[in-house]
Amino acid sequence: MLDQNQHFFRTTLRDAGIDPKGMREFLEACRKRGSELHEVLLLRDGKVAFEGCFAPYQPADKRHVYSVSKSWTATAVGFAVQEGLLSLHDKVVSFFPEDCPGEISDNLAAMEVRDLLRMGGGHDTEPVMKSGERWTYTFLHHPVVHKPGTKFLYNTPGSYMLAAILQKVTGMDLVDYLKPRLFEPLGIEGVFWDHSPEGICCGGFGIHVSAEDIAKLGMVYLNGGVFEGRRILSEEWVREATSKQIDNAPNTQADWAQGYGYQIWRCQHGCFRFDGAFGQYMVAIPEKNALLVVLSHTDVMQVLLDALWEFLLPAFDREPQENDLSESFCCPVPELPGKEFASEFCCEQNDWGICALTVKTGKDGGEIRLKSEKAEMRLSFGTTEWKRTDISDCLVSPDVMSLPVPSSLQSVGAAGGWNEDALEVTVRYCGTPHTMIWRLNTCPAMLSFTCENQPVSGKNGELGIELEPVSQK
Repeated sequence: MLDQNQHFFRTTLRDAGIDPKGMREFLEACRKRGSELHEVLLLRDGKVAFEGCFAPYQPADKRHVYSVSKSWTATAVGFAVQEGLLSLHDKVVSFFPEDCPGEISDNLAAMEVRDLLRMGGGHDTEPVMKSGERWTYTFLHHPVVHKPGTKFLYNTPGSYMLAAILQKVTGMDLVDYLKPRLFEPLGIEGVFWDHSPEGICCGGFGIHVSAEDIAKLGMVYLNGGVFEGRRILSEEWVREATSKQIDNAPNTQADWAQGYGYQIWRCQHGCFRFDGAFGQYMVAIPEKNALLVVLSHTDVMQVLLDALWEFLLPAFDREPQENDLSESFCCPVPELPGKEFASEFCCEQNDWGICALTVKTGKDGGEIRLKSEKAEMRLSFGTTEWKRTDISDCLVSPDVMSLPVPSSLQSVGAAGGWNEDALEVTVRYCGTPHTMIWRLNTCPAMLSFTCENQPVSGKNGELGIELEPVSQK
């Protein structure tokens, strides 16, 4: 299944028994229906039958995959259960006596680890985690209106509680706990996870992994807990985690009404999936011994799944109608012209501490330099192609999107040009599904940063930083 470099072996769609026409139609349908694809990975029988990585994204990118994180957290719970550190019937309040309310309601007292796993904790609304308050405290003080296990409510704070419980019983950070049990056996390296103010992995979101990392975990579940002939998770855990543990119907989107397992969604056609906001998916197709990983941006999550069922699933074991797809893939580049321009500006006081801006552009692109008192950032961009750059996050950073990174550099892809008197550069943050527009108006001189696809939380950038020209050519 894996080569000597710990990557999946490759095959072709035709050799995997999949009609390439189905993949082509799937990709086209996603695009036409408003789902912007960043990376697509299709495996059958443990081999990669198709990989499409759309520039500027690269297969090695560790991406924030939002609620796909939940499935990794549930996997850690599975290990703790196997090792006898935890029982699914343990009461949640037993782990945090210091954070419990003075009077514990019957429903709160009855809430079990299993209820958190299946989104059946009993809340009527999600708790709102506040800064300056312990997240475990906030969760335990939120009213538990329903008897646990009787009502489905998608509850990301409940997933955080699982991570907090795991840290309590293992005495380890979630990443450190998973390393020898999951990451090393699967050949996964470089995973990092955002933390709460208390220093606990966020559980329900915040993991940063690659598409291949996700596929490896998906293979564990598709193969009943086995990877490369080695037992990773118990067969019983995998069966329960991927089975319907609670009813989540009705829902206007069909694949959100098929039942919910342990931080894993059930799908149509007997499938199951890991699922993250803005179109981050791993869909396991047991009947075909296949799985699909998609990293993307979409505002309508059902779109991609509909395209899967309509075009790609019927292509399995069908007589090929086309040759294998071999073209290069690229996200659409802004159709804006370049021109000769050079200027230097000083900036008014602003949230990012940017004090100076230098711009130089030409026919094929250019460079924007931002300076603060402590740092300098250089962003290169093309007009007809994406240019990858590592930029400092201390100036224009995922803080705008509330997405921390573990170092001072992050990879972006940038392209843009001139729209009359304004330079507009689209910046794709390759570690996220998100995109920002850097806009420099020259008359009047103004710099702004706007999230083109707004994250779950975070502000939408500066309305504008006023600039004072220092020199211009």
